[in-house]
Amino acid sequence: MDEGVPQTLNPHLQRVLKSYQTAAIRSLSGPSGYSIISDLSKMSAGDIEEYRKAMASVKKIPTDKGMDYDPFLAPPPFPIQQMPVFTPVDTSRSDKSETILEGETIACFMVGGEKRLCLPQILNTVLRDFTLQQINTVCDELHIFCSRCNHEQLETLKLTAILPFTAPSCGLITKTDAERLCNALLHGSPEKYSDPPSPNSFKVYHECFGKCKGIFHPELYVEPDAKCIQCVDCNGLFSPSKFVCHSHKALENRTCHWGFDSANWRAYLLLAKYQEGREKLQEAMEHMKARFDPGNKFKRKQVGEEFLLTTITPCMHA
Repeated sequence: MDEGVPQTLNPHLQRVLKSYQTAAIRSLSGPSGYSIISDLSKMSAGDIEEYRKAMASVKKIPTDKGMDYDPFLAPPPFPIQQMPVFTPVDTSRSDKSETILEGETIACFMVGGEKRLCLPQILNTVLRDFTLQQINTVCDELHIFCSRCNHEQLETLKLTAILPFTAPSCGLITKTDAERLCNALLHGSPEKYSDPPSPNSFKVYHECFGKCKGIFHPELYVEPDAKCIQCVDCNGLFSPSKFVCHSHKALENRTCHWGFDSANWRAYLLLAKYQEGREKLQEAMEHMKARFDPGNKFKRKQVGEEFLLTTITPCMHA
């Protein structure tokens, strides 16, 4: 390339590069290292050494012989998620809200357009019957990572009695990954259903986390969480919200999942193609989705919250 010829860049790329450069100026390692570098600059040499020792101990995965970990008093042993290249520091506010996970109310923050849940709460409620070794194993298999909350978020959790005042830090996990983790641990061995389809049954499928095909049994759908969809691969029986988390084939473990919420199962559950009388079945499908839908929320939203899939390499939000 001739040195005298100037390069022309796409305007969008110029904006991305500018935002990254602006964030990188404030950090020795780019946007993802900014908060840590800022904290270290305010610490004494002795404090830094203690900090490094603490961080080294966090990375060690506990064994079955020593499961004395208290998630309220130490950060979770999961790998810390690195922010994608070209992603500037998230400047969203740290307003605490709540979300429902497996029937439990969990504190969360909206970060980057998705809820990030308080991991210690999940470990002490939803996953209290599982060891850290079991949880770590599933996280490794699904390539689930956690981030660390910032100082403001940590103080908010302490002031609202979610964490004790002695907690040094707290892990956050996205709502999408929390659903994947809980589904693998809690619903990996569903009850089997062997009854033949009724004349009113029809085929459905979803495209979340690797896709899955099933058979909807209308006569079983008698309450919101009724198990009424049978997986065609394992004959497991699931409620609609659990079926959209279920998959057998390509689990898409190396895919960046963003924006999933099983409460929006009506947007994810689809009518299978190539069925006789598909128009009538589509009406039956809409009737099924309208049941147990207080306030017709699905009708108003129609598509629910967006569920995006972006490959990890490169992991850039669309």
